[in-house]
This record gives sequence, C-alpha cells and structure tokens, in this order.
Amino acid sequence: MDSKRFWIILAVVIVGLAGAFMYTGKSKEAVDSNAKGSSNYYGKLDSPVTITEYVDFQCEACYSYYPSVKQAKEQFKDKVKFQVKYFPISSSHQFSLAAARSAEAAARQGKFWEMHDRLFEGQKMWEQTPNAQTTFDQYAEEIGLDMAKFKADREGTDVMSVINKDLDDVKKIGGTGTPTFAINGKKVENPGTGEALTKMIEDAIAANEKKQ
Repeated sequence: MDSKRFWIILAVVIVGLAGAFMYTGKSKEAVDSNAKGSSNYYGKLDSPVTITEYVDFQCEACYSYYPSVKQAKEQFKDKVKFQVKYFPISSSHQFSLAAARSAEAAARQGKFWEMHDRLFEGQKMWEQTPNAQTTFDQYAEEIGLDMAKFKADREGTDVMSVINKDLDDVKKIGGTGTPTFAINGKKVENPGTGEALTKMIEDAIAANEKKQ
C-alpha cells in the first residue's frame, strides 16, 4: 500500500469514528410537499439494489471516500444502481451550498457526474479561495455547459427545492453527518475503507439474490 493511500484510508477511519461532520443546520426554505429530490444515477438503472450516498462537496470525509466510491461505481455498474443526493452542511462549510447548486444546475444539462468529479477533485483548491463560485463557473465551462442556462438554473428556486428535498430525505432516514450511505432507502453504517465499501455492496447484491 503506498503512503498516499494509507493516509487517505486513515483519514476516513478517523473521521468515521468521530461521526464525520454533524448536521446541525436547518434549511432556510420550507420543503415543498410536491417537490422532487435529485435524480443523479449511475450504473444499472433497473437494478433492485440502489446504493445512495448523501454528499457535501466540501466535506473532508466525502473527499476521502471519493476515490473508493468512484472505483466501486465502475466495478459494480452492471449490477447496482448508484445514486448521489445533496447534503450540504452550510453551517460548517461556507461553499457547500453553492457547490450543490452548481452540481444540480449541471445535472439540468446532463453533466452532473462531470461536475461532481471536478468538485471533489478540486476541493482542496477551491475551498481556499475567497469566491469558490468563480471556480465552479470555470468547471461549468470546461465540461461544455450553456453558461447562461447554468447560471440561471443554479440561482433558481427549482434547484434549491431539489436540494431542500434531499435534505429532508436524509433527515427522515436518520442521517446526521456526511457522507450518509443508504441501501434501498435504508441508512447503513458508513464503511471505513474501500474494501469495506466493496463488501457492503457485495453483501447487498447477495441478499437480494437470496430473495429471488
């Protein structure tokens, strides 16, 4: 195991034991009873097994999990449906809501995953800037978005409604920190390592096969 991977895994374990980042903030906007949450999927869309990750793009633990989750997505994409939902904890992370808005605005043009990857891969850079939105706009240009639509969508009430619905959803399943993982809508304990994540997915697949 190289030193970089060791420190990533160690960081995940430490943060996991500490409970990750705790959610104490409340959405400033009421959740519309007719609102729909995000629909960011990857993999086998008709799979009976859905792995959901609620993320905060400025969260250190989410950043640490990112390489393992990305690898698992590719490994199990023919068997599992992966889903990412928004869990910005703006009380702790000043740019988390702007990042979520930018990701959902990109999703409106079919480029959620491209924005998702850039947000995590650039986290250590943009979180140090005075205005992270400038970097998010740069990412939007790089992935080929219609910038006028992107900016209008990210500031729109519809995007905020989607984020608020995701926040409401994670609260209902008992999520208190990021990342929060769920299997078929039920919250599960966070895996501590990439190996544990793989086993969690394999166990979910095996459990479903036994039902058939």
